[in-house]
Amino acid sequence: MTGQNALRCAIFGALLSLSAGSVAQQIVTTSDVIQQPGYQTSWQNMVKGQARLPGWARKGMGTSTPAQSLSWKGQNYLVGNLCKPHDCANNFLIVAFKEDKSQAWGVRVEVANKPEAIDHPKKYAKYQWLGKPDEDMKALLKKQFESNPDWK
Repeated sequence: MTGQNALRCAIFGALLSLSAGSVAQQIVTTSDVIQQPGYQTSWQNMVKGQARLPGWARKGMGTSTPAQSLSWKGQNYLVGNLCKPHDCANNFLIVAFKEDKSQAWGVRVEVANKPEAIDHPKKYAKYQWLGKPDEDMKALLKKQFESNPDWK
């Protein structure tokens, strides 16, 4: 594994740690949530008509973290992460579902595979917004990975 990939794996690993819970609880990954009724419809509406969306992202099938509930600006959301299998460091997606499952928003992040991106992944990242998020929702989605100290 190159140093660049190790750093990016560390960033995604930090995303994994955002979803803490009791070991006794059943772990429901983001990919599992996307396949559930209600969430599946919201997901399909979010990705419909999106150009350049790779298959793993379109289907919501990738390496994923446990989904977590969180409150943001007075609203409750179920938030999760998934990534392109075998390329989590360079291709990941953050999704937020409205508490009633009626809507989903996401951001797909693609980091250029360049040595310079090891120290400054944010500088080499491209964002694809899904579900037409407003500025508040964009802030919630970006907070999920930008709070990592390695995301600079």
